[in-house]
Amino acid sequence: MSEKSIPIKKLRHRLTVQDASFIYGESRNGPLHIGSFSFFEDEITYPELIRHFASKLHLLPRYRQRLVPVPFNLNHATFEDAPDFTIENHIKFHQLPPDTSEAQLIEAALAIFRKPLDRHRPLWEAHLFNGFKGNRSVIMWPVHHCLVDGVSGMELLNVVMDFRPDPPATESEPWSPKPLPGLLRQVIGAALDRGQEQVDSIRGLSRVASNFRSLVKDLGSDAGTLARLARQMMRPIAATPWNAGLVSQERTLAWLRTSFADVRAIRAAFGGTINDVVLTMLSEGAARYLRYHGGQPGAPFRIGCPVNVRREDESGSLGNRVSMMLPELPAEPMDPVARLKLVAAETQRIKEAGEPQALERLMSNGGSISPALVAVLAGIATAAMDTAVSLQRIFPSWARRVAQPLGINFVATNVPGSQVPLYLAGHRMVDYVGMLPLGGNLGFGVTIVSYNQALYFTMMAATNLMPDPDRMKSLVEDVFEELKRAAVAKSVPAAVQTPRVQIPIYTGTLPPRVNDSPHPGVAALRAH
Repeated sequence: MSEKSIPIKKLRHRLTVQDASFIYGESRNGPLHIGSFSFFEDEITYPELIRHFASKLHLLPRYRQRLVPVPFNLNHATFEDAPDFTIENHIKFHQLPPDTSEAQLIEAALAIFRKPLDRHRPLWEAHLFNGFKGNRSVIMWPVHHCLVDGVSGMELLNVVMDFRPDPPATESEPWSPKPLPGLLRQVIGAALDRGQEQVDSIRGLSRVASNFRSLVKDLGSDAGTLARLARQMMRPIAATPWNAGLVSQERTLAWLRTSFADVRAIRAAFGGTINDVVLTMLSEGAARYLRYHGGQPGAPFRIGCPVNVRREDESGSLGNRVSMMLPELPAEPMDPVARLKLVAAETQRIKEAGEPQALERLMSNGGSISPALVAVLAGIATAAMDTAVSLQRIFPSWARRVAQPLGINFVATNVPGSQVPLYLAGHRMVDYVGMLPLGGNLGFGVTIVSYNQALYFTMMAATNLMPDPDRMKSLVEDVFEELKRAAVAKSVPAAVQTPRVQIPIYTGTLPPRVNDSPHPGVAALRAH
């Protein structure tokens, strides 16, 4: 692979409002780093991994920079060279017992992942686990959300990895960190940047003022769209076990690999998009999970779906450039094909209404809000949330009241990745599993990543609210298989189909529970 770097001119010196929100909103029980598991076909040694990263760091200048807060939060923090950077502080080795199972591996890795990253160092790590069954290696990569979103995270991965097992040899380049800015320089820089932001805002207004009619039309359209979204967020959503309390620090997950070709075949058979098929699988799986645990849905699911709003000229830039789509879908189990048609209609409505674009324009105006005020309010909110988590075992009803105002049931983020194999130090990556943060009352979320002609679903869960993500995984997989069979049946001409053969579809019944002990979240809902 030809070396591809993240151009320095595209690396912002100061956090944007959206990037900074992941710093201000982080709490002890809700650390805001994203991550992934990379499974390799054989064993990588620790020296190999160190050498590989050392040869790539000149392509990744952000990986040697740390956050430096501005005094009194006069502006958002800046990225500065870390004077004490050493690669061994970020790449860690863990020797597991021979033939460690996947469940044991995940438990060991999540014990590390659940802890916030050290703010005094560059906000990334790579943890190498050896001893996994089959003499294979696994790398877990936590990266703070203030550095990357899903799209820019995948671009970083493509820089770290190679597209061939024997790439041209590269040598590490000498690097000397620039000195950290002093107090006076920080204050002056913060003031100058705030002033430049105001100038840019005025210039933007003068540009749009030249086309006043277009401006009025856009403002009116956005106002109406945002008003509809505000009313939507006030409507009740399905009462689910994973939203019935506040997220504690413990995490668990289950992941599912599906064929990308099969997903495309489902889309070709019934219409919609790849995202529509994904949302069908997840929302129907969640509806069956809710029924399995005795939940009473009533209201629909509201799902938070991040939307990439990068322009073409922003490709390769780090940081966060996302908006949100908020589809509402039935929380009652139903025929998956009928659900897919509902999902496609709902997402099409959202796109035609321009909701993600209106939200993005609203968020882009957040620069006028004082960083000091945001930091103070966020600090109060995160401290209160952590306190509530500590007290919820004693006062569960109070914790439920704190959790109720959050207006979505779960996040489902779909990130496109490489469709050809990637290699690290000559070792082929066979599976790639994404991870996302949880917090507040969002005790369940899903990352969907495409890699090498497969689509990977990661069901990330807070153990205190969803101890059985394997159940959710199994139900989502059932929906996928039903959609596959229905797509095959639709593609076979009626004249050649075998008589009286029925395609099994969901009938509203679920397998009996293994035991009668209620899900802790359902118990909380019933007590409420």
